[in-house]
Amino acid sequence: MPRLLVAAIISSLVSISQAADLTVATFNTESDADTQPAKVAASIAEIGSFDILALQEVESTQALKAYADAAVASQGGRWRYVISESGFNSSREPDFLGIVYRTDKFRQLKTTEIHLIRSRPDGSAYGEPDWSLRGALLLRLQDINSEAEFQIATLHLKCCNEPGVRAHQAALLAAEIVQGGEVPTILLGDTNIPIEPGADGADGANREAFNNLTSSSGLVWLKPRNPIKTQCDPNFNSMLDQVYAPTSLAAAATAEIKFAEASYCDKDAQGFSDHRPIVAVFTDALQGAGPELASEAAASSEAAAEEAEYRIQKVDRPGDAVGR
Repeated sequence: MPRLLVAAIISSLVSISQAADLTVATFNTESDADTQPAKVAASIAEIGSFDILALQEVESTQALKAYADAAVASQGGRWRYVISESGFNSSREPDFLGIVYRTDKFRQLKTTEIHLIRSRPDGSAYGEPDWSLRGALLLRLQDINSEAEFQIATLHLKCCNEPGVRAHQAALLAAEIVQGGEVPTILLGDTNIPIEPGADGADGANREAFNNLTSSSGLVWLKPRNPIKTQCDPNFNSMLDQVYAPTSLAAAATAEIKFAEASYCDKDAQGFSDHRPIVAVFTDALQGAGPELASEAAASSEAAAEEAEYRIQKVDRPGDAVGR
């Protein structure tokens, strides 16, 4: 293998090892009949840098692959996507959940789908099952360099004037997060809990659901630094899309709503999503191994370069996407 290629790959490995920030994004891609996944993919390519992308209202596996390919096209590297089981509807367009993440940075440890939140309150522990509701998709990852572990959860709670159902779903999810709390969980998605721009949280009938996702879950809501509505509905002025994280991570985190210009919402009628994505940066969330790892990499530079080249060229699993 040419020395320049070896040096470039090792330099990349060392650079990654020293990076301790974690950048995650969430995006409701809208699965309505007039939405065109290719145009949504174009929006994803313009979001900017991220390591993990949590998605809601994904209309198909093919659409999710297009979104992973958009991450590859804009950022390079190697990526993988996972899709939920829940989200298939007989009465409307499917709206699956999906997560896209870098396999050259993270190792997938476990995928879990929480179906028990697909229920309505009826006095029992889990409520009346309603399979038209969506579950929550959790992905447990390990940072390859630091070996730090964490979970990403994407969700889409019940919409449309049913705060009681959202509160019930959020309570069940909170219990699962607390019970499985051996690693930190970052929760992202369209909660359908309306938060007015400038507010510090939900109020009125939606306060219970908000509290269930925060105080009951041990998480805090990351208030965006540029609070504007995230759904392009002229009748509402709400941030329905949100990011929640443990206090230990949230203390050094920032969230930003992308495509803040008013003209973005004009594109909804052209086949783009009617939601704005959010990007959150968690500073020093992943403590890299630093010089020690760099020294080990340098000691076996050619072997590491050959392995990296092999991984770049080999795509052997459903869900893999890779830049050339």
